[in-house]
Amino acid sequence: MRAEVPENPASALLALLDWYAAVGVDLALDDAPHDRYADSARPAAAPVVEAPAAPARREPPPLPALASETQAARPRVAAIAAPDEAVRAAEAAAASATTLQDLAAALAEFPHAPFRDMAQHFLFGAGAPGARLMVLDAAPGATEESTGEAFSGLQAKLLDNMLAATGHHRENAYLAYVSPWRPPGDRNLTPPEAATFAPFARRHVELARPEVLLLFGDAPARVMLATTEPLAKLRGKPFDIASGAHMARGFVFSGLDSMLKSPALKPAAWRDLRAAAGSLRA
Repeated sequence: MRAEVPENPASALLALLDWYAAVGVDLALDDAPHDRYADSARPAAAPVVEAPAAPARREPPPLPALASETQAARPRVAAIAAPDEAVRAAEAAAASATTLQDLAAALAEFPHAPFRDMAQHFLFGAGAPGARLMVLDAAPGATEESTGEAFSGLQAKLLDNMLAATGHHRENAYLAYVSPWRPPGDRNLTPPEAATFAPFARRHVELARPEVLLLFGDAPARVMLATTEPLAKLRGKPFDIASGAHMARGFVFSGLDSMLKSPALKPAAWRDLRAAAGSLRA
């Protein structure tokens, strides 16, 4: 008798599987006889435990180049302090530095530094530390922030031309900032911000020991001369600037950005450059 083939084999197979599940059949037979009762009587094999892989060796992160011209900013939040408290802390931190490298480290880690966590680069200086001629500008600008190189924008090109007129260049002059961080929006330093950076700037000059100091713009002049006189009254005459035990001959100039925007300021700057060059020759 021939077995009758169902009209829909697939449906029949699914129905058979459902019936197997209903009666408790949950394991298919092997091709060869297999004594599963004997299998269940054997002791369970101990699980194989693999030895944990040795952790990959991690190299320590490189130390930040604090005294170099650039340093990527680290995400930090400046500690909040009253202005006079921040100034006192800055004076103590600056006084503890005995070298320019120490000063760079102290300034980079100063907890009350304004807008430190908003900038990308720590730009301490450029040129030749210890040179007879030192330039002090207010802060890096947008070009310096984008390139990570101190004194690299249009203002710096004007400065290079001015230095060349006195027979100097970056290899025999030292360039530094009051603030090593760019202020948000390239704005001017506020009086409390300038006061916080002032101890570091004065210590910077003391450790660099220049004979002649060129002050470009409002903040460097007020920081180094401790005056509230308008910039116009400070230009055109030399100053004896004491920074700790060091004395330098100082000259005040309009800001580099102001001279780019107002060429009428350049003749007065040329006159003062000649005076500065004369001091270096003396």
